[in-house]
Amino acid sequence: MLREENLKLARENHHLRKETNKLEGMLNLLREDFRGLQLLVKEYQQMLFKKKALRYKKKKDDEDSDNTPRGPGAPKGHSGNTRKVPNRVDERKDVHLFECPECSGKNLSPCERYEDHYQEDIVIPQTRVTMFRHHYYYCHDCKKAVHGIGEGELPGSYIGPNAKSLAGFLHYHIAIPYRKIKLLFKEMFNMDFDFTSCIGFDSQIRARGQPLYERLKSNLKDKPYLHVDETGWMGKWLWCYGEKKSAVYKIEKGRGQKELRSVLGDQYSGVIISDFLGAYNRIRSVKQRCLVHTLRLIDKWRTYYNHDSKMVRYFEKLKTVVKEIISLSDIIQKKRPINFLIKKADLVGQLRRLLNRELKPPKANKFRRKLLNHFDELVTCLDYAEISAHNNHVERLLRGNVIMRKITFGNRSEKGILNHEVLMSLIQTARLQKLNPLPYLYTLLTDPKEAISLISLH
Repeated sequence: MLREENLKLARENHHLRKETNKLEGMLNLLREDFRGLQLLVKEYQQMLFKKKALRYKKKKDDEDSDNTPRGPGAPKGHSGNTRKVPNRVDERKDVHLFECPECSGKNLSPCERYEDHYQEDIVIPQTRVTMFRHHYYYCHDCKKAVHGIGEGELPGSYIGPNAKSLAGFLHYHIAIPYRKIKLLFKEMFNMDFDFTSCIGFDSQIRARGQPLYERLKSNLKDKPYLHVDETGWMGKWLWCYGEKKSAVYKIEKGRGQKELRSVLGDQYSGVIISDFLGAYNRIRSVKQRCLVHTLRLIDKWRTYYNHDSKMVRYFEKLKTVVKEIISLSDIIQKKRPINFLIKKADLVGQLRRLLNRELKPPKANKFRRKLLNHFDELVTCLDYAEISAHNNHVERLLRGNVIMRKITFGNRSEKGILNHEVLMSLIQTARLQKLNPLPYLYTLLTDPKEAISLISLH
Protein backbone atom coordinates (compact mmCIF):
# COMPACT_ATOMS: atom_id res chain seq x y z
CA MET A 1 0.00 0.00 0.00
CA LEU A 2 2.82 2.39 0.89
CA ARG A 3 4.57 1.58 -2.42
CA GLU A 4 1.39 2.29 -4.41
CA GLU A 5 0.81 5.50 -2.45
CA ASN A 6 4.41 6.57 -3.15
CA LEU A 7 4.02 5.89 -6.89
CA LYS A 8 0.75 7.83 -6.92
CA LEU A 9 2.40 10.83 -5.22
CA ALA A 10 5.35 10.64 -7.62
CA ARG A 11 3.00 10.71 -10.63
CA GLU A 12 1.09 13.64 -9.17
CA ASN A 13 4.38 15.45 -8.45
CA HIS A 14 5.58 14.89 -12.01
CA HIS A 15 2.27 16.14 -13.38
CA LEU A 16 2.37 19.23 -11.15
CA ARG A 17 5.98 19.92 -12.17
CA LYS A 18 4.96 19.85 -15.84
CA GLU A 19 2.05 22.17 -15.15
CA THR A 20 4.36 24.52 -13.19
CA ASN A 21 6.89 24.64 -16.02
CA LYS A 22 4.09 25.32 -18.48
CA LEU A 23 2.68 28.13 -16.33
CA GLU A 24 6.15 29.61 -15.86
CA GLY A 25 6.64 29.67 -19.62
CA MET A 26 3.30 31.38 -20.09
CA LEU A 27 4.16 33.85 -17.31
CA ASN A 28 7.47 34.73 -19.02
CA LEU A 29 5.63 35.33 -22.31
CA LEU A 30 3.10 37.54 -20.54
CA ARG A 31 5.92 39.46 -18.86
CA GLU A 32 7.57 40.07 -22.25
CA ASP A 33 4.27 41.20 -23.75
CA PHE A 34 3.73 43.48 -20.76
CA ARG A 35 7.20 45.03 -21.19
CA GLY A 36 6.47 45.53 -24.87
CA LEU A 37 3.23 47.33 -24.07
CA GLN A 38 5.02 49.45 -21.46
CA LEU A 39 7.62 50.43 -24.06
CA LEU A 40 4.90 51.25 -26.59
CA VAL A 41 3.05 53.44 -24.10
CA LYS A 42 6.32 55.23 -23.27
CA GLU A 43 6.99 55.90 -26.96
CA TYR A 44 3.53 57.38 -27.45
CA GLN A 45 3.90 59.48 -24.31
CA GLN A 46 7.17 60.89 -25.64
CA MET A 47 5.46 61.67 -28.96
CA LEU A 48 2.53 63.45 -27.27
CA PHE A 49 4.21 65.09 -24.29
CA LYS A 50 7.74 66.42 -24.67
CA LYS A 51 9.93 66.00 -21.63
CA LYS A 52 10.78 69.20 -19.81
CA ALA A 53 14.37 68.02 -19.59
CA LEU A 54 14.68 68.27 -23.37
CA ARG A 55 14.13 72.02 -23.18
CA TYR A 56 17.46 72.52 -21.53
CA LYS A 57 20.92 71.42 -22.55
CA LYS A 58 22.24 68.31 -20.90
CA LYS A 59 24.71 69.10 -18.15
CA LYS A 60 28.17 67.65 -18.12
CA ASP A 61 29.12 65.08 -15.50
CA ASP A 62 31.30 67.53 -13.59
CA GLU A 63 28.51 70.12 -13.28
CA ASP A 64 25.89 70.27 -10.56
CA SER A 65 23.14 67.72 -11.00
CA ASP A 66 20.29 70.04 -10.02
CA ASN A 67 17.59 70.72 -12.62
CA THR A 68 17.73 74.53 -12.38
CA PRO A 69 17.37 75.98 -15.90
CA ARG A 70 19.99 78.36 -17.21
CA GLY A 71 19.07 82.02 -16.98
CA PRO A 72 18.37 84.11 -20.06
CA GLY A 73 21.12 85.96 -21.87
CA ALA A 74 24.72 85.22 -22.70
CA PRO A 75 27.07 83.80 -20.03
CA LYS A 76 29.45 86.12 -18.18
CA GLY A 77 32.52 87.08 -20.14
CA HIS A 78 30.89 86.34 -23.49
CA SER A 79 31.89 88.91 -26.11
CA GLY A 80 29.01 90.74 -27.74
CA ASN A 81 28.01 90.14 -31.34
CA THR A 82 26.32 92.78 -33.48
CA ARG A 83 25.00 92.87 -37.02
CA LYS A 84 27.64 93.50 -39.69
CA VAL A 85 27.75 96.87 -41.43
CA PRO A 86 25.93 96.64 -44.80
CA ASN A 87 28.15 96.65 -47.86
CA ARG A 88 26.07 99.35 -49.54
CA VAL A 89 24.18 102.52 -48.59
CA ASP A 90 21.07 103.36 -50.64
CA GLU A 91 20.20 106.61 -48.88
CA ARG A 92 21.99 108.96 -46.50
CA LYS A 93 20.11 111.15 -44.03
CA ASP A 94 21.92 113.80 -41.96
CA VAL A 95 20.28 114.26 -38.56
CA HIS A 96 20.69 117.86 -37.25
CA LEU A 97 19.48 119.41 -34.00
CA PHE A 98 17.88 122.82 -33.55
CA GLU A 99 17.08 122.43 -29.85
CA CYS A 100 18.44 120.29 -27.01
CA PRO A 101 16.47 117.07 -26.50
CA GLU A 102 17.30 117.23 -22.76
CA CYS A 103 16.35 120.82 -21.79
CA SER A 104 14.83 122.22 -25.02
CA GLY A 105 17.53 124.90 -25.11
CA LYS A 106 18.37 126.48 -28.46
CA ASN A 107 21.88 127.67 -27.72
CA LEU A 108 23.63 124.87 -29.63
CA SER A 109 27.02 124.82 -31.31
CA PRO A 110 28.18 121.93 -33.55
CA CYS A 111 30.96 119.58 -32.40
CA GLU A 112 33.54 118.12 -34.72
CA ARG A 113 32.07 114.72 -34.14
CA TYR A 114 29.47 112.48 -35.71
CA GLU A 115 28.27 108.92 -35.38
CA ASP A 116 26.97 106.70 -38.18
CA HIS A 117 23.97 104.47 -37.52
CA TYR A 118 23.11 101.90 -40.21
CA GLN A 119 19.53 100.68 -40.40
CA GLU A 120 18.36 98.04 -42.85
CA ASP A 121 14.66 97.88 -43.67
CA ILE A 122 12.35 96.47 -46.33
CA VAL A 123 10.31 98.44 -48.85
CA ILE A 124 6.87 96.90 -49.27
CA PRO A 125 6.02 97.17 -52.96
CA GLN A 126 2.58 97.82 -54.37
CA THR A 127 1.13 96.19 -57.44
CA ARG A 128 2.13 97.44 -60.85
CA VAL A 129 -0.28 97.08 -63.76
CA THR A 130 1.39 96.68 -67.15
CA MET A 131 -0.53 96.93 -70.41
CA PHE A 132 1.11 94.96 -73.20
CA ARG A 133 -0.08 96.40 -76.51
CA HIS A 134 0.53 93.76 -79.16
CA HIS A 135 1.21 95.19 -82.58
CA TYR A 136 0.34 92.74 -85.31
CA TYR A 137 2.48 92.11 -88.37
CA TYR A 138 1.63 90.21 -91.49
CA CYS A 139 4.10 87.43 -92.36
CA HIS A 140 4.37 86.93 -96.11
CA ASP A 141 6.06 83.53 -95.57
CA CYS A 142 3.40 81.79 -93.48
CA LYS A 143 0.56 84.08 -94.64
CA LYS A 144 -0.51 84.92 -91.07
CA ALA A 145 -0.92 87.98 -88.84
CA VAL A 146 1.44 87.56 -85.88
CA HIS A 147 2.48 89.44 -82.73
CA GLY A 148 5.21 89.07 -80.13
CA ILE A 149 5.34 88.50 -76.36
CA GLY A 150 6.59 91.27 -74.07
CA GLU A 151 9.38 90.92 -71.53
CA GLY A 152 7.97 89.40 -68.34
CA GLU A 153 4.60 88.74 -69.97
CA LEU A 154 2.63 85.54 -69.40
CA PRO A 155 0.20 85.20 -72.34
CA GLY A 156 -3.42 84.86 -71.25
CA SER A 157 -2.60 85.48 -67.59
CA TYR A 158 -3.97 88.36 -65.54
CA ILE A 159 -1.46 87.85 -62.70
CA GLY A 160 2.23 88.44 -63.38
CA PRO A 161 5.19 86.08 -62.85
CA ASN A 162 6.45 87.83 -59.70
CA ALA A 163 3.18 87.24 -57.88
CA LYS A 164 2.86 83.63 -59.09
CA SER A 165 6.43 82.70 -58.21
CA LEU A 166 6.05 84.31 -54.76
CA ALA A 167 2.81 82.36 -54.13
CA GLY A 168 4.52 79.09 -55.08
CA PHE A 169 7.54 79.94 -52.91
CA LEU A 170 5.34 80.72 -49.89
CA HIS A 171 3.29 77.53 -50.25
CA TYR A 172 5.99 74.95 -51.00
CA HIS A 173 9.04 76.42 -49.31
CA ILE A 174 7.54 78.31 -46.35
CA ALA A 175 4.50 75.95 -45.99
CA ILE A 176 1.83 78.67 -45.92
CA PRO A 177 -1.73 77.55 -46.82
CA TYR A 178 -3.44 79.03 -49.87
CA ARG A 179 -5.97 81.00 -47.81
CA LYS A 180 -3.18 82.69 -45.86
CA ILE A 181 -1.38 83.52 -49.12
CA LYS A 182 -4.56 85.22 -50.39
CA LEU A 183 -4.77 87.20 -47.12
CA LEU A 184 -1.12 88.24 -47.30
CA PHE A 185 -1.42 89.45 -50.91
CA LYS A 186 -4.62 91.34 -50.11
CA GLU A 187 -3.36 93.16 -47.00
CA MET A 188 0.29 93.67 -47.94
CA PHE A 189 0.21 94.23 -51.70
CA ASN A 190 -3.46 95.23 -52.19
CA MET A 191 -3.82 92.42 -54.75
CA ASP A 192 -7.03 90.45 -54.48
CA PHE A 193 -7.73 87.05 -56.04
CA ASP A 194 -9.52 83.85 -55.08
CA PHE A 195 -7.35 81.45 -53.10
CA THR A 196 -8.17 78.64 -55.55
CA SER A 197 -6.24 80.62 -58.18
CA CYS A 198 -3.04 79.60 -56.36
CA ILE A 199 -3.54 76.04 -57.61
CA GLY A 200 -3.61 77.43 -61.15
CA PHE A 201 -0.39 79.36 -60.44
CA ASP A 202 1.29 76.15 -59.29
CA SER A 203 0.01 74.23 -62.31
CA GLN A 204 1.49 76.86 -64.62
CA ILE A 205 4.91 76.59 -62.93
CA ARG A 206 4.64 72.79 -62.96
CA ALA A 207 3.91 72.69 -66.69
CA ARG A 208 7.13 74.63 -67.36
CA GLY A 209 9.20 72.59 -64.90
CA GLN A 210 7.84 69.14 -65.84
CA PRO A 211 10.58 68.38 -68.44
CA LEU A 212 13.33 69.16 -65.93
CA TYR A 213 11.59 67.05 -63.28
CA GLU A 214 11.41 64.09 -65.65
CA ARG A 215 15.11 64.44 -66.44
CA LEU A 216 15.98 64.57 -62.74
CA LYS A 217 13.88 61.44 -62.16
CA SER A 218 15.40 59.51 -65.07
CA ASN A 219 18.92 60.46 -63.94
CA LEU A 220 18.43 58.83 -60.53
CA LYS A 221 19.60 55.47 -61.89
CA ASP A 222 22.96 57.00 -62.88
CA LYS A 223 23.74 58.47 -59.45
CA PRO A 224 26.61 56.81 -57.52
CA TYR A 225 24.51 56.80 -54.33
CA LEU A 226 21.01 57.74 -53.20
CA HIS A 227 19.43 58.52 -49.86
CA VAL A 228 15.88 57.11 -49.90
CA ASP A 229 13.09 57.46 -47.36
CA GLU A 230 9.31 57.80 -47.27
CA THR A 231 6.60 59.34 -45.09
CA GLY A 232 2.80 59.19 -44.93
CA TRP A 233 0.90 61.61 -47.18
CA MET A 234 -2.91 61.87 -47.06
CA GLY A 235 -3.59 58.15 -47.48
CA LYS A 236 -0.55 57.76 -49.73
CA TRP A 237 3.22 57.80 -49.29
CA LEU A 238 5.67 60.54 -50.18
CA TRP A 239 9.00 59.08 -51.36
CA CYS A 240 12.16 61.16 -51.46
CA TYR A 241 15.28 60.27 -53.47
CA GLY A 242 18.13 62.59 -52.62
CA GLU A 243 21.83 63.06 -53.11
CA LYS A 244 24.24 65.94 -52.69
CA LYS A 245 22.98 68.14 -55.55
CA SER A 246 19.42 67.01 -56.30
CA ALA A 247 16.18 65.81 -54.73
CA VAL A 248 13.22 64.05 -56.37
CA TYR A 249 9.83 63.57 -54.68
CA LYS A 250 7.26 61.01 -55.77
CA ILE A 251 3.83 60.45 -54.21
CA GLU A 252 2.78 56.79 -54.47
CA LYS A 253 -0.13 54.64 -53.27
CA GLY A 254 2.11 52.36 -51.21
CA ARG A 255 5.55 51.95 -49.66
CA GLY A 256 6.52 48.58 -51.14
CA GLN A 257 8.86 47.14 -53.75
CA LYS A 258 6.50 48.01 -56.61
CA GLU A 259 6.85 51.75 -55.97
CA LEU A 260 10.61 51.52 -55.48
CA ARG A 261 11.13 49.48 -58.65
CA SER A 262 9.09 51.94 -60.72
CA VAL A 263 11.84 54.51 -60.09
CA LEU A 264 15.07 52.51 -59.66
CA GLY A 265 14.24 49.28 -61.48
CA ASP A 266 15.16 45.77 -60.32
CA GLN A 267 18.87 46.61 -60.14
CA TYR A 268 20.64 49.81 -59.12
CA SER A 269 24.33 50.28 -59.87
CA GLY A 270 25.02 52.67 -56.98
CA VAL A 271 24.63 52.52 -53.19
CA ILE A 272 21.20 52.85 -51.55
CA ILE A 273 21.26 54.48 -48.10
CA SER A 274 18.03 53.64 -46.27
CA ASP A 275 16.43 52.30 -43.12
CA PHE A 276 15.44 48.65 -42.57
CA LEU A 277 12.18 48.76 -44.57
CA GLY A 278 11.71 45.43 -46.32
CA ALA A 279 10.98 47.08 -49.69
CA TYR A 280 14.72 47.72 -50.20
CA ASN A 281 15.71 44.06 -49.74
CA ARG A 282 14.72 42.85 -53.21
CA ILE A 283 16.50 45.65 -55.09
CA ARG A 284 19.84 44.24 -56.29
CA SER A 285 22.29 46.89 -55.15
CA VAL A 286 25.00 47.73 -52.64
CA LYS A 287 23.24 49.08 -49.57
CA GLN A 288 24.04 51.03 -46.43
CA ARG A 289 21.53 50.76 -43.61
CA CYS A 290 21.09 53.86 -41.47
CA LEU A 291 23.13 53.33 -38.30
CA VAL A 292 21.23 56.05 -36.44
CA HIS A 293 18.07 53.97 -36.93
CA THR A 294 20.08 51.00 -35.66
CA LEU A 295 21.00 52.93 -32.50
CA ARG A 296 17.33 53.70 -31.88
CA LEU A 297 16.42 50.02 -32.22
CA ILE A 298 19.24 49.08 -29.83
CA ASP A 299 17.99 51.63 -27.28
CA LYS A 300 14.50 50.19 -27.64
CA TRP A 301 15.62 46.63 -26.90
CA ARG A 302 17.92 47.78 -24.10
CA THR A 303 14.90 49.42 -22.44
CA TYR A 304 12.83 46.30 -23.12
CA TYR A 305 15.35 44.11 -21.23
CA ASN A 306 16.35 46.62 -18.54
CA HIS A 307 15.60 43.98 -15.89
CA ASP A 308 18.26 41.66 -17.34
CA SER A 309 21.80 42.88 -16.57
CA LYS A 310 23.39 40.57 -19.17
CA MET A 311 21.16 41.91 -21.94
CA VAL A 312 21.79 45.49 -20.84
CA ARG A 313 25.57 44.97 -21.02
CA TYR A 314 25.25 43.30 -24.43
CA PHE A 315 23.22 46.12 -25.96
CA GLU A 316 25.53 48.73 -24.40
CA LYS A 317 28.54 47.08 -26.08
CA LEU A 318 26.66 46.86 -29.38
CA LYS A 319 25.68 50.53 -29.14
CA THR A 320 29.28 51.58 -28.44
CA VAL A 321 30.61 49.71 -31.51
CA VAL A 322 27.94 51.18 -33.81
CA LYS A 323 28.73 54.70 -32.54
CA GLU A 324 32.42 54.17 -33.23
CA ILE A 325 31.62 53.04 -36.79
CA ILE A 326 29.60 56.23 -37.33
CA SER A 327 32.45 58.32 -35.94
CA LEU A 328 35.05 56.64 -38.18
CA SER A 329 32.78 57.09 -41.22
CA ASP A 330 32.47 60.82 -40.47
CA ILE A 331 36.27 61.08 -40.21
CA ILE A 332 37.04 59.43 -43.56
CA GLN A 333 34.58 61.75 -45.32
CA LYS A 334 36.97 64.60 -44.48
CA LYS A 335 40.38 62.90 -44.45
CA ARG A 336 41.37 59.26 -44.26
CA PRO A 337 43.51 58.60 -41.14
CA ILE A 338 46.83 56.77 -41.38
CA ASN A 339 45.73 53.79 -39.28
CA PHE A 340 42.29 53.58 -40.93
CA LEU A 341 42.57 49.93 -42.06
CA ILE A 342 43.52 48.78 -38.54
CA LYS A 343 40.60 50.68 -36.98
CA LYS A 344 38.21 49.41 -39.63
CA ALA A 345 39.27 45.76 -39.14
CA ASP A 346 38.98 46.13 -35.37
CA LEU A 347 35.45 47.62 -35.46
CA VAL A 348 34.19 45.16 -38.08
CA GLY A 349 35.58 42.27 -36.02
CA GLN A 350 33.97 43.55 -32.80
CA LEU A 351 30.61 43.94 -34.52
CA ARG A 352 30.77 40.48 -36.08
CA ARG A 353 31.67 38.82 -32.76
CA LEU A 354 28.78 40.56 -31.00
CA LEU A 355 26.25 39.61 -33.67
CA ASN A 356 27.47 35.99 -33.78
CA ARG A 357 26.75 35.55 -30.06
CA GLU A 358 23.58 33.59 -29.35
CA LEU A 359 21.11 35.28 -26.99
CA LYS A 360 18.69 33.42 -24.73
CA PRO A 361 15.63 35.72 -24.97
CA PRO A 362 13.87 34.80 -28.24
CA LYS A 363 12.97 38.36 -29.23
CA ALA A 364 16.48 39.69 -28.57
CA ASN A 365 17.97 36.79 -30.52
CA LYS A 366 15.61 37.52 -33.43
CA PHE A 367 16.79 41.15 -33.48
CA ARG A 368 20.43 39.97 -33.38
CA ARG A 369 19.83 37.65 -36.36
CA LYS A 370 18.20 40.49 -38.27
CA LEU A 371 21.31 42.67 -37.83
CA LEU A 372 23.56 39.72 -38.69
CA ASN A 373 21.64 39.14 -41.95
CA HIS A 374 22.33 42.78 -42.86
CA PHE A 375 25.91 42.74 -41.59
CA ASP A 376 27.58 43.86 -44.85
CA GLU A 377 25.00 46.63 -45.19
CA LEU A 378 25.97 48.04 -41.78
CA VAL A 379 29.63 48.65 -42.68
CA THR A 380 29.43 49.75 -46.35
CA CYS A 381 30.14 53.32 -45.19
CA LEU A 382 33.70 52.22 -44.28
CA ASP A 383 34.37 51.11 -47.87
CA TYR A 384 33.36 54.38 -49.59
CA ALA A 385 34.39 57.83 -48.40
CA GLU A 386 31.33 59.56 -49.91
CA ILE A 387 28.79 57.16 -48.35
CA SER A 388 27.27 58.39 -45.10
CA ALA A 389 26.59 56.05 -42.19
CA HIS A 390 23.16 57.60 -41.61
CA ASN A 391 20.17 58.79 -43.61
CA ASN A 392 20.04 62.27 -42.13
CA HIS A 393 20.31 63.98 -45.53
CA VAL A 394 17.00 62.69 -46.86
CA GLU A 395 15.29 63.18 -43.50
CA ARG A 396 16.18 66.87 -43.69
CA LEU A 397 14.77 66.94 -47.22
CA LEU A 398 11.52 65.41 -45.90
CA ARG A 399 11.26 67.78 -42.96
CA GLY A 400 9.69 70.64 -44.94
CA ASN A 401 7.12 68.24 -46.39
CA VAL A 402 6.23 66.94 -42.92
CA ILE A 403 5.71 70.50 -41.65
CA MET A 404 3.60 71.25 -44.73
CA ARG A 405 1.55 68.07 -44.14
CA LYS A 406 0.85 69.19 -40.58
CA ILE A 407 -0.44 72.57 -41.79
CA THR A 408 -2.21 71.70 -45.06
CA PHE A 409 -2.92 67.94 -44.55
CA GLY A 410 -1.39 67.04 -47.92
CA ASN A 411 -2.99 67.01 -51.38
CA ARG A 412 -6.58 66.09 -52.20
CA SER A 413 -6.42 65.91 -56.00
CA GLU A 414 -4.23 64.43 -58.71
CA LYS A 415 -3.37 67.93 -59.91
CA GLY A 416 -2.20 68.86 -56.42
CA ILE A 417 -0.07 65.70 -56.24
CA LEU A 418 1.63 66.50 -59.55
CA ASN A 419 2.21 70.11 -58.51
CA HIS A 420 3.76 69.02 -55.22
CA GLU A 421 6.07 66.47 -56.83
CA VAL A 422 7.45 68.88 -59.43
CA LEU A 423 7.62 72.14 -57.47
CA MET A 424 9.05 70.64 -54.30
CA SER A 425 11.65 68.71 -56.32
CA LEU A 426 12.75 71.82 -58.22
CA ILE A 427 12.80 74.06 -55.12
CA GLN A 428 14.87 71.61 -53.06
CA THR A 429 17.22 70.92 -55.99
CA ALA A 430 17.75 74.67 -56.45
CA ARG A 431 18.57 75.01 -52.74
CA LEU A 432 21.05 72.12 -52.88
CA GLN A 433 22.76 73.81 -55.84
CA LYS A 434 23.01 77.16 -53.99
CA LEU A 435 20.26 78.85 -56.04
CA ASN A 436 17.66 81.13 -54.48
CA PRO A 437 14.30 79.33 -55.03
CA LEU A 438 12.24 82.53 -55.43
CA PRO A 439 14.17 84.03 -58.40
CA TYR A 440 14.46 80.52 -59.82
CA LEU A 441 10.66 80.09 -59.92
CA TYR A 442 10.39 83.48 -61.64
CA THR A 443 12.95 82.39 -64.26
CA LEU A 444 11.05 79.12 -64.70
CA LEU A 445 7.87 81.07 -65.52
CA THR A 446 9.43 83.64 -67.84
CA ASP A 447 12.27 81.68 -69.47
CA PRO A 448 12.00 77.88 -68.95
CA LYS A 449 15.06 77.12 -71.11
CA GLU A 450 17.24 79.41 -69.00
CA ALA A 451 15.85 77.86 -65.79
CA ILE A 452 16.64 74.34 -67.01
CA SER A 453 20.20 75.34 -67.90
CA LEU A 454 20.77 76.67 -64.36
CA ILE A 455 20.28 73.21 -62.84
CA SER A 456 23.19 70.80 -63.13
CA LEU A 457 22.13 67.20 -63.75
CA HIS A 458 25.56 65.67 -62.99
